Amino acid sequence: MDTGASAAAFAALAPLAEINELALELMIRRAAGEPADLPAILREPVDLWRALTPEQCLRIAGCPFLLVEVSLGALAGATRCASGGVRDTGEGERWFEEASLPRLAYLTLTYAWHVVRNRPLAARVVLGLRGAESAWLAGLTLRELGECIERAPGLLRPRWLAHPDVWRHLLSAATSGTPGDFELARLRGMQLLAAPYWPVDSRRARLR
Repeated sequence: MDTGASAAAFAALAPLAEINELALELMIRRAAGEPADLPAILREPVDLWRALTPEQCLRIAGCPFLLVEVSLGALAGATRCASGGVRDTGEGERWFEEASLPRLAYLTLTYAWHVVRNRPLAARVVLGLRGAESAWLAGLTLRELGECIERAPGLLRPRWLAHPDVWRHLLSAATSGTPGDFELARLRGMQLLAAPYWPVDSRRARLR
């Protein structure tokens, strides 16, 4: 194995754990609220969220993909409006309400910008970005990136927001005493993010 390539890959993925850890911290805080008021990804596995230990959180944070996402389509629209002289100062409803949300938004967008510029193929799985999204983000100037970061807190969401079963699987595996369980959960996350790029055999698809 090329040790230089391995070191570069590790350096590119290392900040993920810090970003994921902060995201998990905010999700756990929200999961402490009234269950009836929680979104499905927190409400359905709420017992798992509330029982997570610091060690288990670090385990999940170490997954080789980002646990949060930003609507780049909305950011692109906001950037176009700003460049046309119309600046929308309002924010959408925030999924996270913590004071550290702007820091999470800054870290997420800055890291994503760095990855799409330096490791565009990794961006597909690590960030779950399609080619057009990666190209748009990579093409931002530093000033444009800053404008996007200002708007990002209102657009930042946990990944798989409509799929609480994915989160339940990840949380359950993190608390399992069987190492293979968590490896399978990590693999599932990677497969979900990479699935749009896999070629589909039309003959096999018709047989399903």
